[in-house]
Amino acid sequence: MKKILIAVLVIVMNTVLFSCNPDSVAESDALYNLEAVEGDDGNVPPPPPEDE
Repeated sequence: MKKILIAVLVIVMNTVLFSCNPDSVAESDALYNLEAVEGDDGNVPPPPPEDE
């Protein structure tokens, strides 16, 4: 009886933990999509001239 209870508990916990709606691959890839800004490509622009 104890083994049956443990088996049912394991099945119920797996159902609860994995019953979420799966995210699409596009949504998860969008989290890691970084867009390069000025200087991110390795070419650092020179600083602007200082006016004094």
